[in-house]
Formats: sequence, structure tokens, C-alpha cells
Amino acid sequence: MKNALFENIVVGSGPGGAIAACLLAEAKREVLIFEEGEAFDKNQIEPFSLDEMKLRYRNGGITMAFGKPRVQYVEGATLGGGSEINSGLYYRLPEAIKDRWQKEYGCELDGLEKHAEIIEKDICVSLMPRTLPITSLKLKEGADALGWKCVETPRWHDYKKDERQTASKTYIPRAIAAGAKVLSGAKAIRVQKNGDGWLVKLNNNQAIGCKNLFLACGAIQTPLLLQKSALIGASKTLHMHPTIKAIAHFPQDVNSRDMGVPVHQIKEFENISMGCSISSPHYLSTSMLGVSDGLSLVRGDWKHLASYYAMIVPEARGAVRKLPFFGDAFVSISLTRNDLKNLSIALKKLCEVLFAAGADALYPTIGGIKPLTERADIDKIPDILPVKQSALMTIHLTSSMIDFIDQWGALKSAKNLFISDASILPSAPGVNPQGVLLSLVRRNIAKFLKEQ
Repeated sequence: MKNALFENIVVGSGPGGAIAACLLAEAKREVLIFEEGEAFDKNQIEPFSLDEMKLRYRNGGITMAFGKPRVQYVEGATLGGGSEINSGLYYRLPEAIKDRWQKEYGCELDGLEKHAEIIEKDICVSLMPRTLPITSLKLKEGADALGWKCVETPRWHDYKKDERQTASKTYIPRAIAAGAKVLSGAKAIRVQKNGDGWLVKLNNNQAIGCKNLFLACGAIQTPLLLQKSALIGASKTLHMHPTIKAIAHFPQDVNSRDMGVPVHQIKEFENISMGCSISSPHYLSTSMLGVSDGLSLVRGDWKHLASYYAMIVPEARGAVRKLPFFGDAFVSISLTRNDLKNLSIALKKLCEVLFAAGADALYPTIGGIKPLTERADIDKIPDILPVKQSALMTIHLTSSMIDFIDQWGALKSAKNLFISDASILPSAPGVNPQGVLLSLVRRNIAKFLKEQ
């Protein structure tokens, strides 16, 4: 395939890349998809397991945004991208964020709901028709006791088949059926202009050309690839949802190996969301690493434990930079004092709702704080989250390309190169961003096809 020429190449097979490839292929356009990671059958890897982290996460999930404090982040590196490793919670673009994007960024978002309606049918967005996981119901129990708004979040899930509707189960098979070709284990290491088109250089020394290039490598890898290709400078607009956790111990069993995905989220407070994380023994152990005897507690009593989170929309923006002689991106973010204050507020509210739900001990992911065993102990959490002791993470990375693209995802500095991942979102939307991304990419591809 060396020096072959395709009409369209899509680099990355996560939600944005998958829907772009699908729509292009179904419009009778020639499409080749590159995916750095490998494809796995649904029975090969147990969901949310240690094997999944090793095989489907970039660097086994050990990736860090440096700053004060540091924020651990995760990226999918597999066919289907992030949709294969997350819970598949789905939101449309909130109206308040839609209004702000239109006013502040000049985005034309009228009609986005029509794209969302089609997507929701494509990926079986639905509420859980059966009994919900106990950990999820515990969050609702606490919220109800406090009079807080708590919602069940729909998922990409076919409950008739009991199968997650990830990109590799939905848009990628449709793209293939319409004629698209997929190369897994093919990492793009550089792109360069080739006349009116593009040349994509891969890690196996292949160089494949195309007329139109769609990059969907994610909010970290897309700007890194373009920096390596000397097409843009450092990205300084990275946005995210910094997240802090608390492990809750309940007097009764709340956890099991077949518990399923928790789906309730608390949406009572502006710019704060709370919910329940995956609480398998491995994930619990990871969260309890900084707790004295935490691993022993997980081994002996994990059925009474569940992991909960609070996330905020921060003021701070981060950066993605290419460093000399390093293959990975240098990612950084310095949360503001106000961000740290809001994270503390969010954590305190999370602890409040968990005590209201019946928890008898809480383990916040802040070093040096002893377990909280009653509501009065919430006051032990500092009003400003301590920089050195706080363990923060995020799975939502967005907005890193907004300085370099127009509102339709087209690179301003060169023709026929388009971005189709979460880096095109003007800001973190305050909700799980995949549904928002899918709608934006569908809108963008519809415009592209109309104009070609």
C-alpha cells in the first residue's frame, strides 16, 4: 500500500473518527481508517479489568498532566478508542453551554438537536430497563434525602442484547459495510502536504497519500501529531474536568463482580457533577493506594466499598507540547486557587451525600486525611484543596485545537485537513462529552459532504 492514494484518510477510530468514517463511506466516498491500537473481540478482555487497562489504555493508563496539583488522565488506544473503555454515559449539549459557545466562539449550533436524535438511534441511547446497581441507587438515596437533583444518565447500550454500543460495534462496522478499509496497529507519526492533498507516514515506514485528511486522535494526540509535523505550535487551550474521588464504606453489601455500570449523577450545582465510578476490586485498589491499610481493606471488604467522584469545570486551561527527543506529549495544567476551592466544595458535597446515603466511613483521595466516620468530619477537608496531597484524575480531555481550526474543524493554516475529535469542543461541556462530540462531528461532516 506504500504511496497509495486514497480520497479520504481518517486517523483514529474513537467516536469522532468512527462517525466521520461511517458518514463518508455511506456517502460513497473512499475511506481508509488508521488505528494505532488493536482490535479485540468482546470476549477477549473483561470490561474494566487490569487486562483492559494494559491492552486498551495508552501506557496502561499511567499518563499525567503536570502542574500544581498533577492530574492523571487516561486515553483509549484500541479500535473504537475511548468508547471501548468508558461507561458510555451520554448527554446532549446543555443549553447553557450551547448559548455560551454561540456567543463567545461564534459557533453555528442551530439544528444540532436533529443530529443528536439520529445519533441516539444509531447507538441505542437508552435508560437502564432493569434494576439499577446498588452503588448507583445509594447515590440517589443520599441525594433524595438532601433534596438534590439526581438523574439517571442514559448510555450507549443495547439492553436487548445486553451489549455496550461502542464505536467498534456501531459506526465502524457500518463504515466497513459501506466499503471503508481499516488498518489496526497503524500509528501515524507524521503528516505532510502532498500537492493539494496529504501524505501520512506510519510507524511501519509506509507512506500513504490522500486528498482529504481527518484527524481523530484525541485531545492530546492530535495536537502532538500536528506539532511533530511542524504544522502548528504548542497547544495552550486544553480543557478538562478535574475529578476527585471518595471511597465509601457501607455497613451492607453494595458491590459485586457483576454489578454493572452506575448511571446516576447529581446535577444540583452549577459547574459541579457527582457520580459513582467503576468499583471493581482493581479500580478500588488503585484509588486506595494512598490510604493506610487501604489495600488490605479492599482485599477483605471490597463488597462493602464503592468509589464515587466529584468533578468541576475549571477556570484553568492546560497545554500540550512536543518536547525534543520524547515521543509522548508533555501535558500540563495549573489549576487556579478558585479551581482548588471549587474542588474542595465539590468533595465536601460528595461526602455529605454519601453520609446521607448511609456510608459509615469515607476515604477521600487526599493524602494525610484520616477516614471520615461522621458528618462533622467533613470539616477536616481543607477549604482549598492541598496541592501536594490531592490525587486528581480526569477522563474528559477537550478543546486543545480551538486556536488552530475554524468552527467546522478545518485547519486554518492548510486546506483539506479536518479535526474530528474532542479537541474541537470550545470548552469542557460540564457533562460526559462523547454525545456532544458526535453531534458536532456529524454536523461538520454533513457540511463537508454538501460542499464537495
